[in-house]
Amino acid sequence: MTPPTAAHDSAERATSLTPPEGSRASLTGWRLVLVLFYGAMAFVFVGVVGSIVADVVKNKSLIPPPHTLARYDCSGAAAPFSLLYLHGTERVKISSASGVLEGTLHNNQFDWGSFGSDASQLGFVPPTDIHFEDTQTLTLRAPGADAIRCARAAAPAKPAP
Repeated sequence: MTPPTAAHDSAERATSLTPPEGSRASLTGWRLVLVLFYGAMAFVFVGVVGSIVADVVKNKSLIPPPHTLARYDCSGAAAPFSLLYLHGTERVKISSASGVLEGTLHNNQFDWGSFGSDASQLGFVPPTDIHFEDTQTLTLRAPGADAIRCARAAAPAKPAP
C-alpha cells in the first residue's frame, strides 16, 4: 500500500463533511445570517398559524362572525319603521311596531321570500327596491306608494340572529 500523497489528502479533506483539523466550526458571516433569517421566518410562521388557530377557536368556525347590521330609520306612509342592512351583504330586515320581516337583497331588489304583498305583518306593504343616495341615506320604493327616504341611525343595531 502506498502512502497517501498531499494531493490525495487535500482532495479527501475537500469532500469530507467534517471541518479540517485546527479550524473551528462556528457560525460566522453568511452562515450566521442564514441561521438568523430562517429562525425569524420560523418565528413569523408559527405566529401567523397560531393567530389563525386562535381565531378559529374563538369563532368556533373558519368563517368569521356576521357583522352588525346598520339601522336606517324610515318615515313610511303608514308608520315609521327601521330597515336593518349592511352594505355588501344580502341580509336585510324591516322592523315596525306591527312586526319584523326578514329577506335578502339582490341587484337592489328585495326578496321577501313567500311573504308577497300582505300588509298585515308589518302594517304596510314592504318595499320592492332600494336606491342608495350615499352612505347615510337611502330611498325605498313600494308598489302604489311614494318613495320613502331613510337616514342612518346614530347607534348600530344588534347583530341579526
